[in-house]
Amino acid sequence: MKQLPEKKNRGFTLIEMTVILAIFAILLAVLVPSLDPVAGFRANRAAISIGAALDRTKTEAMDRLVGEMRLSWTSDGYYISYYLDRGKTGVREEQSEKITSGRMKISYTDSNGTTVNLWEDGTNELILTYDRSTGGFLPIQSRVWEQKDILKMLSDGEDIPLDRPENSTQPYCEKITVHGGGQRTRIITLFQDTGKYTISAGKDAS
Repeated sequence: MKQLPEKKNRGFTLIEMTVILAIFAILLAVLVPSLDPVAGFRANRAAISIGAALDRTKTEAMDRLVGEMRLSWTSDGYYISYYLDRGKTGVREEQSEKITSGRMKISYTDSNGTTVNLWEDGTNELILTYDRSTGGFLPIQSRVWEQKDILKMLSDGEDIPLDRPENSTQPYCEKITVHGGGQRTRIITLFQDTGKYTISAGKDAS
């Protein structure tokens, strides 16, 4: 009986190894951010800080002519500052609080469905406040008002110069996203009518 020659085990070719390594690198890039406990901790801490700032802003806005919160980005980090009416001393900015490093990515989505990345040039801040009469959110504020502007408008018999639905086309902020990678991402959902919010885990891999 004629014996068939044995097939030699030739192993992997260079091309096959290159393809396998490329696939492994892609999977690693996808999985590692979502497994990074430090990124998750920073995202969670930043989200909690934003929530606390919203609580404080609501309290201040209910008691004063002006109570605004500004979330801003610089290369050094993300900061929260408050603009409060201090009576005779005017509207002034309280000391900024750094909530996370500039390497973190925070964005917000407005009621038009537009997502704005705060870390990109030209879109480095989000200004929020509340409606004193309802406790709900007002539209995203287009600027921080100075005391002289407020006093002039009040002396002219006009309302407090905040962006409102009846005098502005500014959209509302619907959610703020702190990108931590995968399930580490935190989403702060804002409810326009009640002024309340929730913080939940997201699936954004940014």
